[in-house]
Amino acid sequence: MPNLAAFPAAPEETVPKTAVSSPAGLTIERRPLAACAAIETEWRDLAGRAIELNPFCEPDFALPAAQHLVDFRDVSVLLFWDGPTAPRRLLGFVPARLRRRLLGQDELIGWNNPRLGLATPLIDIDQVERVVAALLHAPGRWGLADTQNLQLSRLDLDGPLLHGLLQAAQRTSHAAAIEPASAPASPPTPDLAALRHGLSRHGKLSFAESASRQDLRDMVELHLALEASGSLARAGGAALQDIRESAFLRAMTRNLARGHRCRVGLLSLDDKPVAGAILIGKSPRLWLYSGAQDERFASFAPLAQLVAWLGRRGRQREILADLPGLNAVTLSQRLGDVRLSVTAKATRRPTPFTRRRAAAA
Repeated sequence: MPNLAAFPAAPEETVPKTAVSSPAGLTIERRPLAACAAIETEWRDLAGRAIELNPFCEPDFALPAAQHLVDFRDVSVLLFWDGPTAPRRLLGFVPARLRRRLLGQDELIGWNNPRLGLATPLIDIDQVERVVAALLHAPGRWGLADTQNLQLSRLDLDGPLLHGLLQAAQRTSHAAAIEPASAPASPPTPDLAALRHGLSRHGKLSFAESASRQDLRDMVELHLALEASGSLARAGGAALQDIRESAFLRAMTRNLARGHRCRVGLLSLDDKPVAGAILIGKSPRLWLYSGAQDERFASFAPLAQLVAWLGRRGRQREILADLPGLNAVTLSQRLGDVRLSVTAKATRRPTPFTRRRAAAA
């Protein structure tokens, strides 16, 4: 999932905006992602009662990204509150920006980022209808014309939020369009037992999973070193070659580990790592955020063997990934590269001439 393409905010979006009321009776506020550190307590509380849990939209992932990664610094967020002043509860956290068009209608665009295993915004499970109604009208609140256009990407096609969006779109006379990502080709399933036996001829195999936060820190460093030893490093794309990338990865994994939502696995050959995996999330659903393997032993599929072992470690543990060659040991994602586009049906305003004709009639 590394390598990022975020939506930068327009210059006027990089400062906090005055909150406005929505037709759904909620207060909408817009602020930069980095500035959301000031509401971290409310943000975390919302994450725990969201209709869909999403570690990629929580403070432990998003705040290090905003701090260390250039492409996240200008991401803005729409905040949906149940009132204009404290005490109040946060009911919706939606990273989004306006995309203005010279020709055609403006759009409100949710974030779409290859780093995100899931881009579902955080919405209170008991307030989905109100927040979605406010979200569908949010573009008009920021100075758009008659028609509101909304696009959210990387949603779970089987998730409850998508169902809520479709229902809200129908009630508000919006036309909904779902654009599922094309399914990746599935290569033949390897015989992992035979490959593991072949790899064991080169030395003693050992599997390990981080059991403490100190273990995780140490194993992250071994994972980074393994990644930096292969072709990715020769192409200049290894995390250790980018000070911002490595700082983000270290901070993000440490933060998530506090809540037991990050773990690292290693497969070693004679105590030297030949495969590493960083998992994000909490059972039963985990995302393979980063995977690396020693290319000298690639024919034995050490990364696939490690992921298969990690999947068996926990009861009902599901590991999601879109990396090539891992289809046999991971679940396919019906949430990657998925877009939901909601476009309001255009309404024609009567011109002065037609109004006069109607009055004369």
